[in-house]
Amino acid sequence: MCFAPHSALYLRPDGLVHACCVTGFSVGTVHGPERQSLREIWDGAALSAQRQALEHGAFDLGCKECEFVAESGGRAASLAVNFDRFAEGAPHRFPKLLDLALSSRCNLQCVMCNGGLSSAIRTQREGLPPLPDCYDDRFFEELDEFLPHVERLQFKGGEPFLARENRRIWDRLIDLGAAPEVTVTTNGTVMNDDVVRYVRELRMHPNVSVDGVDPTTLESIRLGVDADRLWRNVDRFQELADEAGNGMTLSFCLMTVNWRELVPFLQEADRRALNCNVILVNQPQRYDLLQLPHDELARVEDVLLERVPELSGAAAVAWEETTGRIRSQLDDPVELVVSSFVLTSRPVDAAVQERLRSLLLDAYGADPLVLEAEAGVVCSVEEPEWSRWLGADTFIGRALDDLGDVLADRFGPQTVRWLVTPLHGVVVLSSEFDAPHGRRDLRVHRLVDGASGRQRVFVVEVDPGTPAPTPV
Repeated sequence: MCFAPHSALYLRPDGLVHACCVTGFSVGTVHGPERQSLREIWDGAALSAQRQALEHGAFDLGCKECEFVAESGGRAASLAVNFDRFAEGAPHRFPKLLDLALSSRCNLQCVMCNGGLSSAIRTQREGLPPLPDCYDDRFFEELDEFLPHVERLQFKGGEPFLARENRRIWDRLIDLGAAPEVTVTTNGTVMNDDVVRYVRELRMHPNVSVDGVDPTTLESIRLGVDADRLWRNVDRFQELADEAGNGMTLSFCLMTVNWRELVPFLQEADRRALNCNVILVNQPQRYDLLQLPHDELARVEDVLLERVPELSGAAAVAWEETTGRIRSQLDDPVELVVSSFVLTSRPVDAAVQERLRSLLLDAYGADPLVLEAEAGVVCSVEEPEWSRWLGADTFIGRALDDLGDVLADRFGPQTVRWLVTPLHGVVVLSSEFDAPHGRRDLRVHRLVDGASGRQRVFVVEVDPGTPAPTPV
């Protein structure tokens, strides 16, 4: 379904590593006490599990946002298509794409952004201390093994041209004489001699974020930007991109507060003969255009289609894709439900849950332990006789995501592995404990109930006949 975990790594400002920038599933970290090397992450169990899930058509390991997009606008509208170019020979010995957001250093406070991606928001809007620098000398030494094999590098932020981590990699690429594709997603506010040099020497493809043509709209979204200066910088980036011969992109974050700017934006991109990218924002929810009430979204469509613009090239494609997404959502609404543990595009109805219960009874010869959680906190327990040793009656009032640690404290170290399930919307993991009476192997099935919106967990034991363990 997607070749991202077979071909790419996305590195976040906090040191966490994912297969791409939209998945909610972390495959490792290069910072802190649980630090791993890049090689350990690339060859590790977590990334292998995500590959296996997608090979079996399951989006359950953090990939539900792309499933949501595919359901509402077709796979061609999802991020997954960007990794198809790396399909041949996957999984690869080295990642073919590195998507690097190594620093949150940023000079803007965009309304749809957060302190994890903007240092200005974190310190000024959220009142928190700056995030620590997570990428040290060891990381850059490890990166040297990967750089000669990378076909494409994408730099994000924060504002990439303010990050010394990025400059270190750009200098290294120049020293190595490497010539991968290099694209930089920038807010367009930084233009100096260093920027000019890097764009020229690395033949960068600038991707400039512009969320409005009207200065008032633009400055109300990208707080801290000067619209006139931004457009002068866009002119300069376009000159440099033309010299490099690798093109340039204008990006537009489509939201509830700027949808009327969509047509002017596409017309400007078309006038400049530039590639363009329309991103439908889904967080924070108040900015999610597709989740407007049906009648409001229908009015948006009516206004947009009242006078269809004359567009060509990339702008025409973006127009068709964006209006198609809106029409698809109106025809067949899909709601993105966020669980504290996983992303699931569709809650599971009672029939699927009964099927799951029946399958578990047939497979393991006992009714499952069933936990129900409201807002991520366990509120009820259905406890069969075999599960008494777990002490599940004490789970009520605890955070669902903390229960693995609770059991590890009681019974000893645990090993968690992700499994693939044919039941849509159900996420399965294996949780094994090295208990005093031997290893205990649980299967944990998590889902979101379609009627109540609560999280439900069905737990079974692979071999319940062994003696019950004693808490350590």
